[in-house]
Amino acid sequence: MNFNLNQFYKFCSKLQIETKEQGLRNLDNLLGTQTYVMDEIAQGLKDNIHFFVILKGRQLGITTISLALDLYWHYINNGLNGTLVTDTEENRDMFKGTLTAYMDGLPKEYKIPILSHNRNSLALKNRSRIFYQVAGLRAKGSLGRGKGITFLHGTETSSWGDEEGLASLLASLAETNEKRLYIFESTARGFNMFHDMYVTAKRARSQHAIFCGWWRNQLYSVPGDSNLYKVYWDGKLTSEEKEWTRDIKKLYNVEINSRQMAWWRWKLYEGIKDDALMYQEFPPTEDYAFIMTGTSFFSNARCTDAMKVAKQIKCDHYRYSMGANFIDTEVLKSTDRMATLNIWEEPIDTAFYVIGADPAYGSSDWADRFCIQVFRCYADGMEQVAEFATPEMNTYQFAWVIAHLAGAYKNSTLNLEVNGPGQAVINELRNLKRQAAALGGKTGHQLMDVLGSMSNYIWRRNDTMGGLSNSIGWLTTAASKERMLSYMKDYFERGMMTITSTELIDEMKTIVRDGGSILASGRNKDDRVMATALACAAYAEQLQPRLIAQKITRNVSRTQEDSTPEQIVVGRTVSDYLKRIGVYGQ
Repeated sequence: MNFNLNQFYKFCSKLQIETKEQGLRNLDNLLGTQTYVMDEIAQGLKDNIHFFVILKGRQLGITTISLALDLYWHYINNGLNGTLVTDTEENRDMFKGTLTAYMDGLPKEYKIPILSHNRNSLALKNRSRIFYQVAGLRAKGSLGRGKGITFLHGTETSSWGDEEGLASLLASLAETNEKRLYIFESTARGFNMFHDMYVTAKRARSQHAIFCGWWRNQLYSVPGDSNLYKVYWDGKLTSEEKEWTRDIKKLYNVEINSRQMAWWRWKLYEGIKDDALMYQEFPPTEDYAFIMTGTSFFSNARCTDAMKVAKQIKCDHYRYSMGANFIDTEVLKSTDRMATLNIWEEPIDTAFYVIGADPAYGSSDWADRFCIQVFRCYADGMEQVAEFATPEMNTYQFAWVIAHLAGAYKNSTLNLEVNGPGQAVINELRNLKRQAAALGGKTGHQLMDVLGSMSNYIWRRNDTMGGLSNSIGWLTTAASKERMLSYMKDYFERGMMTITSTELIDEMKTIVRDGGSILASGRNKDDRVMATALACAAYAEQLQPRLIAQKITRNVSRTQEDSTPEQIVVGRTVSDYLKRIGVYGQ
């Protein structure tokens, strides 16, 4: 569907709006932020995308131009059912007043007669209607019920407290109507429903995420001959400013000039007065927008750097197809949206690996996904090579995936979370060994190879003087959780850990220290982080000392592989490993 921008901008030029700076004025001299967002929406509609999630900074005019689009869309499309959803009743009444002012100021030839206009809806003579709804700051679950919606404008979505209501609202949206248009726009307020929506839109094929930075607003600049410019521009960027101005150039192909930098510093020092809030209210890039309550456990700067690298690394996507028995297991090539297993580096027989495995509800009541992290290990660091994550699995199937990955990635040390369902996983791994022994013959021996190629982490209590307990795996307590997450933090921030999963880095951003606890903020998940921390604990306490003694560093390992490629099993991939060892397909 094409969106005639010139026609829309002509419509906007006839609208009047009350502003603090200029009083009543026509909406004709649009900001760069406003035209950018409308351009993105127009291009999306041309590409058959009808669902937009807009992450914005403060005072960029996005709500103002979106309200103009609300009215315009209902004027040009007869019989349209739309809804304007605000966070509070106060904002509903204010935006209702804005729409009233828009309509009152229109020339006669542009107007469509109003049938009714109250705090619940606006009804037009062309049979189009805009419903006013309030999401509220607390859960209600009533949004969208009983309405077939073909147009939606949700504003300040990050403040909505009604997750059930949002699900109901999304369920009411038309999916095939060519006139449909759905817009959610908001500033960031930490890791909440809006953050999840934005991340989903970035990865989706039928949605479009739009980031609108403050630097697109031409008013956010000070004159080069002003006192503010002389005070706040000293001719040199700080190291942090250099970082995000480089990011803006790389990501958006925009050069930040000295007048904009002077405005930024003035706003920070005389207005916001808090670095974290400045990044939330006026984010340079989308990665700076979302901040958390509590103290971030992992450095935001390091997470941002790691994300830049991870986005450039490609991986292969797979999913498991499970049968009634282990021998029926298959690993199938998949799309990135359907994948449960991502592989960045195929197994190398001469390498050493550590595997962290956290079953659903193992490390916490909020961890509802089964997760496995595989890292290749050296004396001087770790590199992520595989990740498995899914909420849809049984404990015995999780044991099969562990057995498969540990068999494919030989010389592996497994650290399994044994709280709750972890014991059932251990029992199934033992059952596999018994089944392999009972089968005998070729298949039995090769199944034994799968299980025999991994060693188990033996849980050691710190208060046990030099000894080992007889517990296999890891028992998470407040103290042991702090221990393993501290290992992970140290390796990550010292640059010893290479992370290739963007989903893992997203989770790391949400981990905070709140009082005496380390946990995911709000409603966020920590499954990938916990599985990685399990891998780090096994590496630190069991595998790294051996690799240091054997001097197996990154450079030594890579040099040996380059000089003796015959030691590497070329062509052995995770996807065909079960076939190769003869476990199925016989």
